[in-house]
Amino acid sequence: MQVVALDTLVDPADSIAPTKVSFPPTKVSLAPIRAGLGDDHCEPVSAPVFSARADMSGGQIFGHVPSSLEWAPLSLQRSCGALDVIVPDWFSIRRTTHGLFVDVAKESVREEVEAYRNSTATPPQLMPTVLLETGFDTETFLDDLLLPKISQAIASDLLAATEALDASGLCLDFRQLGEEQLVLLDPFFELMSTGLKDHGWASCAILSVEQKVWADQDLMRHFDTVVLKVFRQPWVGSPPGPLAADAWFEDVVTRALAAIGSDRLTLALGSFAVEWTTQEPLPRVLPYAQAVSQVSKAGSELHFSPQTGNTFATYHDKSRRNHKLWLLDAAAFHNQRQKLFALGARNIGVWSLGTEDPGIWDVLNDKTRDPENLASRLSEMRFPDFVSYRGQGPFLRVVSRPRYGQRQVEFDPATGLITDVTYSRLPLPYTLERYGRPAPNKLVLTFDDGPHEEYTSAILDTLKETGTPGAFFVVGTRVMEEPELLKRLIAEGHEVGAHTFSHPRMDLISRSRTELEHGMLDKAIAGYAGRSTLLYREPFMRAGGPIEESRVRSLETVQAAGSIIAGMEIVPKDWEGISAEEIADYVIEEVNKGAGNVILLHDGGKDRSASVEALPVIIRELKAQGYEFTSLADLLGTTPAALMPVVDSNWLLFDRISFGFLSATWISLETIFWLVLAIGVIRTLIILGLALVRQRVRPIDNGYEPKVTVVIPAYNEEAVIANCIRSVLASNYRNFDVIVVDDGSQDETFNEMLRFRTKPNVHIYAQLNQGKWSALNAAVANTTSEVMICIDADTEVHPDAIGHLVRQFSNPKVGAVAGKITVGNRRNLLTRLQALEYVTAQNFDRRAYDLINGMLVVPGAIGAWRTSAVRDAGRYCNDTMTEDADLTIAVNRAGYRITYEEKALAYTEAPDTIRLLLAQRLRWTLGMFQAAWKHKAAFREKRTVGLVSIPDMLIFGYLFPLLAPIADLFVAILLYKFFAGDWTGEVGVAVSDTPAHLIWAYMMLPLLDLVVAAYALKTDKQESLTLLWLFPFQRFFYRQILYCSVYRSLLRALSGTLAGWGRKKRTGYVHNERATT
Repeated sequence: MQVVALDTLVDPADSIAPTKVSFPPTKVSLAPIRAGLGDDHCEPVSAPVFSARADMSGGQIFGHVPSSLEWAPLSLQRSCGALDVIVPDWFSIRRTTHGLFVDVAKESVREEVEAYRNSTATPPQLMPTVLLETGFDTETFLDDLLLPKISQAIASDLLAATEALDASGLCLDFRQLGEEQLVLLDPFFELMSTGLKDHGWASCAILSVEQKVWADQDLMRHFDTVVLKVFRQPWVGSPPGPLAADAWFEDVVTRALAAIGSDRLTLALGSFAVEWTTQEPLPRVLPYAQAVSQVSKAGSELHFSPQTGNTFATYHDKSRRNHKLWLLDAAAFHNQRQKLFALGARNIGVWSLGTEDPGIWDVLNDKTRDPENLASRLSEMRFPDFVSYRGQGPFLRVVSRPRYGQRQVEFDPATGLITDVTYSRLPLPYTLERYGRPAPNKLVLTFDDGPHEEYTSAILDTLKETGTPGAFFVVGTRVMEEPELLKRLIAEGHEVGAHTFSHPRMDLISRSRTELEHGMLDKAIAGYAGRSTLLYREPFMRAGGPIEESRVRSLETVQAAGSIIAGMEIVPKDWEGISAEEIADYVIEEVNKGAGNVILLHDGGKDRSASVEALPVIIRELKAQGYEFTSLADLLGTTPAALMPVVDSNWLLFDRISFGFLSATWISLETIFWLVLAIGVIRTLIILGLALVRQRVRPIDNGYEPKVTVVIPAYNEEAVIANCIRSVLASNYRNFDVIVVDDGSQDETFNEMLRFRTKPNVHIYAQLNQGKWSALNAAVANTTSEVMICIDADTEVHPDAIGHLVRQFSNPKVGAVAGKITVGNRRNLLTRLQALEYVTAQNFDRRAYDLINGMLVVPGAIGAWRTSAVRDAGRYCNDTMTEDADLTIAVNRAGYRITYEEKALAYTEAPDTIRLLLAQRLRWTLGMFQAAWKHKAAFREKRTVGLVSIPDMLIFGYLFPLLAPIADLFVAILLYKFFAGDWTGEVGVAVSDTPAHLIWAYMMLPLLDLVVAAYALKTDKQESLTLLWLFPFQRFFYRQILYCSVYRSLLRALSGTLAGWGRKKRTGYVHNERATT
């Protein structure tokens, strides 16, 4: 429990203000709740039933969740959203040596209720109960509570806790007080009511019928809601009898409605059993499942009493003692709900979850008016959220499997009431036996989730120093990483048990995965240590054993294979980050309380330094108190050697080699991951820095206007060539001519070119098909201009583009200028992704390489060349498939500077299908590789292009795409492991802490790419930041396509199969899009 101390007393005259209290957010998976429910358990059947909620005139359904029943929250998920208000037992007022305190239930008690509320579309309201723990002196307790300063302080802390837990109000449940004592608490009730109302919260009183103050209107005025439990609660000396006989029930309900009114009254319907046993004066309240199980095992029967509407049973035990049971089941629940509706009641309660007949959820959620349908749903009886236990000890054995029961329900067609129930077969839950309980002074230390290099080693050192045995339940993945520690465990005399290979939730995985988990771990232990183990502990198993059917099935599998299921009894939650002192104190306190003999700590998973630090304290203190630490084998009456027999197999060497190979493969994957991360991050940061500091080379003479020739090579460009020429002729720059070269086109390209033959500054040439390089050289041979601007036939240039390009050549050191390309046909996702790629590359990479004169490509779509530099470099060449990159590097090596002019804008047509994109990028990737190889001497020349640009292209353009998918695969495996194990259960969390930090590390690259893309778009006046919405597709779809092109290019290079130019069918969409814009 969390103790909220009353640090200060509040003056009675002061208003009640809640003390600021906060509780950490709860994280828990609903997987255990949902497992085994079935896909259709919440499916409605159509229209409102006799007991449908619509018939209750908009009333609410309350559900009481007792914290004393660990399985009670499981019923929340089975309720299928029927509950409007959840009433958990979370608050209590109790006395300590320091006075009265408010206790708030621990997070572990609250977590499943909070998780259920968070998982629903419309979360039910939360109204925790406030209980009194008065001890033996109730009168003194009440006297203290009524002291004004203490009342104020208690009320203030209750309000603070209400706010911290985001509750809608509080329910005062002073169940042990009599009528006179409750009347005395009138001032406290008023104080609480006022405080709750001031904060907009509801007040509620929970009363039994015997606490007759529910009829006291003056006292009940303090509460917005009065929950009246309309069932009997037998006490010492109460004779066996029905818990809510029909006549008694109707009388109480009628009087309560008259005294309280239907709006404020909630009538809590019981669903549980009470057992009277001969020679035992105090009757026992039992969950319905346990009561029916006892009757079934005794060979007796259940009988429905039409006179009372309750069910009863009798049987004799082995000692010939008589047992009489009365039960409130789904039939009673249905009938009572029908009567409430008939009497005008609006609100009901389910008292309590965890003790109920599961059939009541069928009553609440069945939406039909057909009695036969409800009878059908009630006919099957099963207890998926209840497991029966016998015996004592830390070991578990499945004794019997569950059995479904059958009941036949008869209705009165006139009233809709159930008139008879026949139980043809009673259900049975799973029955498990606990065994191996040792002498009270014997303890066993057990450790889960290792071995771990740091923590297991430290624990072994402590155990060796203190001469203490231990049992280690190992995980296969950890054994692969630390095989020597496994050998050390055994060599130093400790026991080794199985804890699965990868630590999954065993009830949530397939049968084949289950077999793999056990089989691989067995082989790992045998391969590395030469032994097998009979001991098994399931990951995330609850201390004391499972409480739901779905968690037992996986235990049956290992038991059938001959394993011994080892549980645990004392479990400090060392996975929740508690301190070493808290761990030690908890263990010592629980041992002294007699909570059990088997202690569980963790030596693997997350940070276990606190467990390591607590261990010597635990051993020292408990040994000083006379406790003896022993082995699990001792509890079973055998030896560790018998539990871990030597394996003699010819396959041991093979298994050892196989697991060594798997381990080495995983290490290699992680190495590649870090290599890819380092390459990506370092390059991105360097390029980003260069792009930020880059200053364009300023023209020497802004009035510089030399003669310019615009060169347009064309091959099968009939759809676009005319628009391309028109865009050039529309240029603002006047001193230019145009050379258009048809490289043997097989369509109407040449005829389209001839449409411009009358233009005096347009020169048209035609040649046999020889390639783009040849067409460009033809233009070089026929121009006398100082500057050439080469553009592709599918490009349309901006009117200012030529002028911006030419002015760069006023600097005689400039040999070529790259223009800026914009994708003009943004007609689908693929072309838009290329648009984002172009913007990023030009505003990021090209700016950076402009700074250091390391640009590798002046693009064929728009690039300007000093004609003399082209001739000095040897003109265009057919040595590579990317003649523009080849020439760019050659001009650079000839001593010229290559610059980038972002104002020289051109619109190009990008591939609009993946097939065309792959063909284009195949040519580019292979061509760039050829160019790099051709100019490898640039490295010896110590030019930037050789020392920086070409190595960067080889590493980031080829090596990185080769390794990146491997890194992606590594992260995909990590994500699977992370989500498969990221569940906080009764015991433990995910085994390894590596997935989380590796995943975050991996996210650095996408985050940096996002920053780069944002920078590129922000600095581009022609683009919008809305393109950033495409970033996830670029990172996790488009980039993978580019990786494929790298693989294809390398295969082509190895096979010697190259590619030609001009295979893309042009659409002319660029011109249409620009005209529309």
